[in-house]
Amino acid sequence: MFKAFYISFLLILVLFLGSCGKKGLTLKIGDQDVLALGNVDSCNFVQSASGLRVSWKSSTPVKFIIGSSVPTKYDATIVKAATVWNNYMNRGLISVHRDNTLTNSPGDDRYNLIYWVTDWPDEQAMEQARTGIRWDVSKLRDADIKINADNFEFYADGETNTTGKVSLLSLMIHEMGHGIGLKHINDIVSVMFTHLATGTERSSPAKVDTDSLGCEY
Repeated sequence: MFKAFYISFLLILVLFLGSCGKKGLTLKIGDQDVLALGNVDSCNFVQSASGLRVSWKSSTPVKFIIGSSVPTKYDATIVKAATVWNNYMNRGLISVHRDNTLTNSPGDDRYNLIYWVTDWPDEQAMEQARTGIRWDVSKLRDADIKINADNFEFYADGETNTTGKVSLLSLMIHEMGHGIGLKHINDIVSVMFTHLATGTERSSPAKVDTDSLGCEY
């Protein structure tokens, strides 16, 4: 009886054991990584306390919603930011649409909302935007992007008046990267580089970015 149980357990383990992309393995239950076996490469993703990469797994496209606070003149630029990621990954990884009926505050509500914030906290005045993500074990369930319209001015894609303003396309590509699980990296060619200087455009994901996403998507 013990032998039969042991064989059954091994079969179940094999079914749930999946490759983790780079180094190590993870124990999977359905679409969720639940246990890291060995050293799992972060691939520049946020990692859980147990060392698992955090992402949306197979729940794509990730649906971002432009909230009513965002001026409509920026819609096309925000949509283009998603298109940039989709084109580089050659798949529909992110979708974007506007919904003015949603008045939710940023929080764990399963809506991935984009906010235009005009009362940014003074202690965070240097932040151009902030993306908050929430997950269960290793699978993302919520991502909110807040844009600091209190301390910064932004220019839309194709706009010629860019003096003293931040590229909204570059910023949204970066923040959507956070929204699908990527963290900051200290590589100036990456769209996930920490700082975006005024007037600087960084709107083409580098190989390091697409290689990172390939570990999870």
